[in-house]
Amino acid sequence: MRKPVTFLLVLVLGLALAVKVTFKYTPPPGLEVHSVSLRGSFNGWSETPMIQQPDGSWTVTLDLDPGEYTYKFFINGQWPRDMCDDPTFGSPMVDPQADGCTDDGFGGQNAVRIVEAPVTKTASGPVELAFEHDPAQARYLSVADGRLAVRFSAGAGSVAKAELLAEGARYEMHPQLEARGRAYWRVSLPDRPTRYRIHVVQTDGREATFGPFEYSGNAFRGLDWVGERVGYQVFPERFLNGDVGNDARALASDEYNFNAKWRRLDPENKPFLSPWDGPVTPQLCCHQYFGGDLAGILDQLDYLAGQGVGLVYLNPVFDSGSAHGYDTHDYLKVSPKFGDKETLRRLLDEAHERGIRVLFDFVPNHTGLGFWAFRDVVRRGPNSPYWNWYFIKKWPFEPGDETAYECWWNIGSLPKLNTGNPGVRRYLLEVAKYWIRFGFDGVRVDVPGDLIGAHDFFAEMRRELKKINPEAYLVAEIWQADVSWLEGDEFDSLMNYALGRGAILKYAKGKPAAFASGKRALREMSQVYAVFPEASIDMGFNLIDSHDTSRLLTDVGGGRFGQEPTPEGLARQRLATAILYALPGVPVHFQGDECAFLGEKDPYDKQRYPLQWERCDAGMQTFYRDLARIKTSLPAFDTAIWRAYLGEGPLLGFCRGEPGPGEVLALFNNSTEPQTAPLPPGAWQDVQTKRTYRGKVPLEPLGWRYLRRR
Repeated sequence: MRKPVTFLLVLVLGLALAVKVTFKYTPPPGLEVHSVSLRGSFNGWSETPMIQQPDGSWTVTLDLDPGEYTYKFFINGQWPRDMCDDPTFGSPMVDPQADGCTDDGFGGQNAVRIVEAPVTKTASGPVELAFEHDPAQARYLSVADGRLAVRFSAGAGSVAKAELLAEGARYEMHPQLEARGRAYWRVSLPDRPTRYRIHVVQTDGREATFGPFEYSGNAFRGLDWVGERVGYQVFPERFLNGDVGNDARALASDEYNFNAKWRRLDPENKPFLSPWDGPVTPQLCCHQYFGGDLAGILDQLDYLAGQGVGLVYLNPVFDSGSAHGYDTHDYLKVSPKFGDKETLRRLLDEAHERGIRVLFDFVPNHTGLGFWAFRDVVRRGPNSPYWNWYFIKKWPFEPGDETAYECWWNIGSLPKLNTGNPGVRRYLLEVAKYWIRFGFDGVRVDVPGDLIGAHDFFAEMRRELKKINPEAYLVAEIWQADVSWLEGDEFDSLMNYALGRGAILKYAKGKPAAFASGKRALREMSQVYAVFPEASIDMGFNLIDSHDTSRLLTDVGGGRFGQEPTPEGLARQRLATAILYALPGVPVHFQGDECAFLGEKDPYDKQRYPLQWERCDAGMQTFYRDLARIKTSLPAFDTAIWRAYLGEGPLLGFCRGEPGPGEVLALFNNSTEPQTAPLPPGAWQDVQTKRTYRGKVPLEPLGWRYLRRR
């Protein structure tokens, strides 16, 4: 077969779109500054020195592509804790030119700079076409919703009309979005091998035809079952205690029994059992046990099904040394504090009977101190056959001593596995295969980017798991929109924090206004969808919060743990959730969000506090249940198709489904004042009220609508 043709009519695209951006730091009065450097997402958080100016300020100018960047100044060898308000280095703003701030993951805030795309024109005036399409790249060609999705990109504003020509048929292509100075157009056609061309009419009237391109029938394919569901994350130890008889078993397997350093330095600070409504302590994260288990999840399966849940993501349920389970002791054994394999088998069977599929959480980067191979290394040192399963720096050593071996984030209780070792690799792959054969419907992988030889490992994992179950759903815990994992040979989806926290959460918070505008939210979504394959968009694992973040209600300003939620906070949670449920893929919310529970991550991970079911907010439960019903009843919401529509002031809007009757327009208002949104031509019916609108539609304060084209 003829080799596919790739057209890249781009004049070094990255350089053509680069914008000169100057960063400037002005020290506050009285602060003597000796050195300043700039560190951020644009330079891999490495050091870019800044130059002192005659007026005492420090500056540097960089060439940056359009996009959103996070950064900090590194001043006198120190990080400002909060770039939006630091009493030492600048208050209220360390960098007044910043467009806002965002969590840095360490209790402070990074500054954010938004770089707008320039308009690229030819010498005579029209916008440069710069056509790009490569069928070998999944973002330009993949299979979603059972159809072949084809896209191309060109200079923003350069294309007036486009068609795909295949086998004597002409398919009209539609504009989808703009991102970083590029416009993306798409179409879907029957999924069969074909040769095709793309015909473009430019805005200045010129025409061009590109191709032929070839599709052999091999492409990244979406799983049809994922996007039709609503997801729910269960943190088993804090969900429900269904069997008090296994509670004490948590203490027998706890890390304390294996961590010699802990026992030597703090012997009285032991793990302990707590009542379900016990007080928050410094041990809440990891070693304060409340008794949640698999039996508790079984007891609530009818509740989950009643809430419209069709996918459950379980945090680790295998033998470990903590409440969270990310320090595995035995990958093939159910944690005794949760139950046993028979209980897990029953849970999977009964979930499947209710139409609920289940993902397990896999931790291949590191183990706990109680893992049998690590314990053998502790005992036998270099004579252990598992010596090279880890990166040992000295022996003998005290378990828990982070200086004695490589460990994740320098945490001594999490020794890092050497996944470059063929024995380690084979063992972990067999573990994953075992649980897929056992009956799990897919896997969420913890910190995949930290593994040695990560991409090769997960490519092999995909091949082996898909042989067992071609419908297995593979999700990577990658927080950024890193498309390198989504080429069709590794994962089906990332955990889309880039959408949930990067776009939705910031918009739903509503402040500062420039940082929470509809324009910014639409741009962030567009930048993600511009690079993601439609197959992966169709399977998107979309979330805003999880066990690793503060609760959604707390994040949007609804209050802190132990407080009564504010009415505005509740409204902003509903707004954020309505956006999440309108995106292609599966919306996944953390246990208890539907109860309007509060909980901040710092200190002590209070978002993980046991669910106090009797305090569940019935109104919020109904809201989530109704959203699930709407999502699963709208055919447009069960597609991969997302098209940008509106980003103006507090208004955000996007379309779902193919253009024409049945497509859905989702509109949102993050202002506390009523707004009016413009409508595309035609009649649009509110999915909930059934009222039809033309031309424009009112939106209540913090309100939203799903409107179906009639």
